[in-house]
Amino acid sequence: MNHNQPFKKPTSNGENSRMKASIRNGIDAWFDVDEITIHFWASSWTGREIVTLRNGGGERVVSDLRRFRLKSGHQFEYGGHRYRIDFRGVPGKADIELFRDGQLIDSDQFDANALPLNPETGQLDWAAAVKQLAPVVLIGGVFGAAIGYTVAMVLK
Repeated sequence: MNHNQPFKKPTSNGENSRMKASIRNGIDAWFDVDEITIHFWASSWTGREIVTLRNGGGERVVSDLRRFRLKSGHQFEYGGHRYRIDFRGVPGKADIELFRDGQLIDSDQFDANALPLNPETGQLDWAAAVKQLAPVVLIGGVFGAAIGYTVAMVLK
């Protein structure tokens, strides 16, 4: 990342996103800064959050917390700089920001409810949107039909 330009927060999940999120595996995010890789992992089930630092061939845990809050923070020092990772998460959404010496230098976000965009054109990806919305519409239709059938049988 060019540190001479102002930081712009990402607005959607792109193909190049450095964040993965799933109910089974939790949230994984990677930040490549200052010739190191900072890895953030948060469990979807236990509230555990781990931040590891990778430089060259070595890897070490710099923060290991267990939190059941919607927002948490991790602080550590490396190479004469103070780093902080702020994590905010609610079901279906996550936002992670990386600060160096108090200045925001990178962030990533995940929104499972956002409609997918084609990264090349910036337009709505209709095929992916239909695949994403079809289960919701199908379940809603089945549930609505079951309620309608039950009401019709009761009022019969």
